[in-house]
Amino acid sequence: MKHYYYAIAVIATMLQACSSSPSLELKNEMSQARKDAPVVIKREVIKKNVGDIPTDKVLVVIDQKGDYIPSQVDDLDRDGEWDELVFVCDMAAKELKNVKLNFIDPKEAPIYTVRTNVRLGVGSIEEGFEGTDHAISPKGYTGVPVRFQAESVSWENDIMAFRNYFDCRNAKDLFGKLSPEMVMNKVGTKDVGSYHDLSDWGMDVLHVGPSLGAGGLALFHQDSLYRLGNVESFEFQLVSRGPIRSIFELNFDGWNVDGKQLKAQEKITVWAGKYWFQSDVTVTGLENEAELAIGIVTSYLKDNKPFKFVANSDYTAVATHDVQSMNNDYLGMGILLPADSKMRTGDAPLLSKKRVKGSRYNMPVGETHFVTQKIKNNQSARHYFFAAWEVENKDWSKQTNFEGLMKSQSEELSLPIRVTVK
Repeated sequence: MKHYYYAIAVIATMLQACSSSPSLELKNEMSQARKDAPVVIKREVIKKNVGDIPTDKVLVVIDQKGDYIPSQVDDLDRDGEWDELVFVCDMAAKELKNVKLNFIDPKEAPIYTVRTNVRLGVGSIEEGFEGTDHAISPKGYTGVPVRFQAESVSWENDIMAFRNYFDCRNAKDLFGKLSPEMVMNKVGTKDVGSYHDLSDWGMDVLHVGPSLGAGGLALFHQDSLYRLGNVESFEFQLVSRGPIRSIFELNFDGWNVDGKQLKAQEKITVWAGKYWFQSDVTVTGLENEAELAIGIVTSYLKDNKPFKFVANSDYTAVATHDVQSMNNDYLGMGILLPADSKMRTGDAPLLSKKRVKGSRYNMPVGETHFVTQKIKNNQSARHYFFAAWEVENKDWSKQTNFEGLMKSQSEELSLPIRVTVK
């Protein structure tokens, strides 16, 4: 299959390096229109075309009408120098589009609508929470008393929102959104009502319980699931927060899997306008190829069982679709992963009729359907987690539409926008 560092192919047509305003030729090679198609251009590609990149200017993208296309530059290795230019754009089927890059005075820089966000608030419900870009969860912390806003690291775009419990549970939760504004800075504070109740912005739509939730992680080893949860060290590190794309890392040390101590990192990326987030997982300390398990909670499934399907020639999917939200309406959740990395699917014990043995400190995995993918020592494994809520869009009340969403997005991942720098 094709392998892309986020499904973007950049072809650099090297002309005169003295040109200070290179143009980009964008080509949609699909026979279908694309909305919010991501584009990533690495710093070195731009530098080869413009020479030294000015440090006192802001890089912008301009369309053929002279309007700014919302964009951002991201410093991925946090060395003080940006590494990638990113933006999204709409493309008609087979469309060829030209845009320009320019460097402008920061005072003239446009302010773009913010469409992605990452939030970790530290404090208390009574005294409020202050946002931070880095934190370590106390060893053995169970989430009680509440030290982190909404108990979690939260991320969102203009469609959906997610959170990862920043404690030993380390499961993922899901918020349905009814407004494109960024809301996670205020959700979980005393100034906002309970996020379990439907409000004008949306609500927490998922029951997590003892499950892995919406894409939580474990290691499948000798017919057992070892939750990535109760570890010696659990760290949050923001990488980038911007109007188009946000990225953060969750770093784990002292993950006990059958007596062996492992390290792990999950790097999560969220893009504007997408019904999914991207997860890149790296595990260190593995002696042999292993199976990373990604889960979907099944506790509220009523009529339909988890199902799997071929998304396209490159990707396979595992999903659920049912009246399974906490608002008693349709919710679709799915895991998309490279077809050649999938190993097995399975179910953690169904525990809906009995209490889970254990506690928040060491909770066995239950009420979870999972898929495993191959993972090798110190090599990243990538998957995408999808979620779509009926109240946000009535189309998602039909399973065929949710499957169609995952299939169309797999095609976009397989056939990225082709970019030529001129």
